[in-house]
Amino acid sequence: MIERHLIKLIEQSLKRFPAVLLIGARQVGKSTLAEQLIQHGLLDYYVSLDDLNHLEAARGDPDGFLASFGSRVAIDEVQHVPDLMRALKFSIDKKRQNGRYLLTGSANILAYPRVKESLAGRVDVIYLEGLSLGEQLRQPKSSTLLSDLFSYQTSEKFITHCRQRMKMIPKLTLQMIFKAIFYGGFPSIVLTNDPYFNARWFSAYQTTYLERDVRDIGKLVDIIPFTKLLRLITLRTSNLLVNANLAKDVGIDQRTIVRYLGMLELTFQCHRLMPWHANINKRLIKTPKIFCNDSGFACYFFGISDIQQLHTSPFLGALAETWLWSEFRKLLIFHPEIHSSFYRTYAGREIDFVLNRGNQYVGIEFKFARTVSSNDFAGLKDMQSEVDNMLGVVLYTGDQLAAFSDKLIAVPLNLIL
Repeated sequence: MIERHLIKLIEQSLKRFPAVLLIGARQVGKSTLAEQLIQHGLLDYYVSLDDLNHLEAARGDPDGFLASFGSRVAIDEVQHVPDLMRALKFSIDKKRQNGRYLLTGSANILAYPRVKESLAGRVDVIYLEGLSLGEQLRQPKSSTLLSDLFSYQTSEKFITHCRQRMKMIPKLTLQMIFKAIFYGGFPSIVLTNDPYFNARWFSAYQTTYLERDVRDIGKLVDIIPFTKLLRLITLRTSNLLVNANLAKDVGIDQRTIVRYLGMLELTFQCHRLMPWHANINKRLIKTPKIFCNDSGFACYFFGISDIQQLHTSPFLGALAETWLWSEFRKLLIFHPEIHSSFYRTYAGREIDFVLNRGNQYVGIEFKFARTVSSNDFAGLKDMQSEVDNMLGVVLYTGDQLAAFSDKLIAVPLNLIL
């Protein structure tokens, strides 16, 4: 069993909050993580609302259902019973004690229109994604790359700090990177490591998602155009999101597109990355980018059936960026103070990811290559001309840290481990 890096964060939150809500897509490992917390002695009971008996009991009498288990209980798939949130608020207010409940959900129940109780001040919300590459390689801790970039905001300081760290982490070969992109992060896929199983599993996953999760939250969803939208969004991963184009291609109006996109995000199938903008002299793109949440799922939709096909795919760049953004999201969970966006001007200058913590900025451009040249920093230089206190990074598949200026640096990809 792979020990998830998030487990210590959840343990700390259970010590400080009456409840912790662990949310993420179906099959990313929420139930397994809950069972690990029981093994660690932080919880006593596990109950799943996928079980029809428990589901009926929770829907019929939410207060009595909670009372029957007492405290230190993990309640899985809580989105099936939205009324449980009211009962949880009452129970917590009646007995204010930390670590009473771990709630998990395959949809963000706090965003449900009919859920009136937010549990504000009573619950910590933690987002769980699939396995990170560091977890797959059995790294004991999450990468410190993001905190290092903000702590050492010059090339010299960053390189001095990271040279020692690079001696202690695995080297990433190109084959390891291709494998990571192809399989993505779903634990069942990663641990099976079988292309045939890959295709069968994702096919069944799509069916289960449409038949259960979507119908749970959207009673008026037309499954045929919704499925078509899911496919189109996945095939356009890492590209700009233009609702008018999607409406035309799916054959529904833009208001329905907006509603369906909200449902896809609510159930963690896609992610919108917003553009960075400020009152500067350049004209900036204000359209968000859309990402499929898992690169393995995207490979399945692109019809890529093995790693060798990925090598020659014209969509490799988009899939690699999709994978890297999922890796960054797994690191950002530990840094709620860091905000993310991307940078693109109408003149064509762009940066894949822009991170900021207060008035500190880090721009990250990804290059799927073993070498870096000064031309690869063009977008970073463009934004630096308008923004003070910004470190520019080109993340690449080589193995050398290299300074191109005091604020521009080439960073090996294996530092995400």
